[in-house]
Amino acid sequence: MTEGLRPMNLGGILDRGVQVFRARFAVFFGLAAITGIAELMYKLASINPAPTPSGSANNGPPSESYGAAVVSWLALAGLGAIVRAASCYAASRVILGEAVSIRKSFGRFTSKIWLLVWLTILQGFYAGWPYLVATFVSVIAASPGSAFRGVVLLLGLIPCAIFFAWYALAFPTIAIEGQAPQRAIDRSLSLGRGGRRRVFCGVAVAYAPPLMLTYGIPVLVNTMLIGNAWQTANPFLVSGIEGVAGLIATLVFTPYAHIVLTLLYYDQRIRKEGFDVEQMMQAAGLDENAALPDVGA
Repeated sequence: MTEGLRPMNLGGILDRGVQVFRARFAVFFGLAAITGIAELMYKLASINPAPTPSGSANNGPPSESYGAAVVSWLALAGLGAIVRAASCYAASRVILGEAVSIRKSFGRFTSKIWLLVWLTILQGFYAGWPYLVATFVSVIAASPGSAFRGVVLLLGLIPCAIFFAWYALAFPTIAIEGQAPQRAIDRSLSLGRGGRRRVFCGVAVAYAPPLMLTYGIPVLVNTMLIGNAWQTANPFLVSGIEGVAGLIATLVFTPYAHIVLTLLYYDQRIRKEGFDVEQMMQAAGLDENAALPDVGA
């Protein structure tokens, strides 16, 4: 896929994201399947068929398996970080008209797993601290189950979404430029200046569908079946429904979100650093750092 780099509005970025996804569908689908299938297997393997005292299904692991569950969760977090970086890298290759494969993209980051996990932790802390504050305030100021506590927690998510957009470009940065995690965070802040609204809207539109499927379907299923004997008797089927919804989100919508994120990264580089001009000069065999001739000699 070769198309000249240029500044784009949000609609153009979202449309280009679809084109990039379709151009190398097998690559992005294959990368997403690595985490999607692993997460589904983990969810099904962690079911405790013993009912809770209230009679509902217990979807948590048995108490003696919590240590293994933590280790498995950390492994999934590392695997997810690698796939996220690999998807951004694969998107960048497609955008620049270069060859890419699942093996090349995934293998590029297997040795950098701890850097990617650390970046994930940094992003989570920098974007999520308002929610921690809101949680503390709600616990101190309201009784469990009160409407006020729910309102405070909901309000705490608003700055989290804004801050996430500030730091969202860190993963394309570490995947494409090879920056260290903290440098990637700083680079994301720098690149985003002057285009934060566009980056926020792009991130919101791209990430809304997978978040709604991943977290909305389980809430809907449990709300409909809470206290239902069918739920108690079929814990694997209930978790299977939730897991399939998450798998669909991971296979279809999450790769698209990573592609849009990479397009936003390049769009900001084009607007702030003239990256499109740099690419044209390289394609023409020119060196933008070459000294100009001394015409006064």
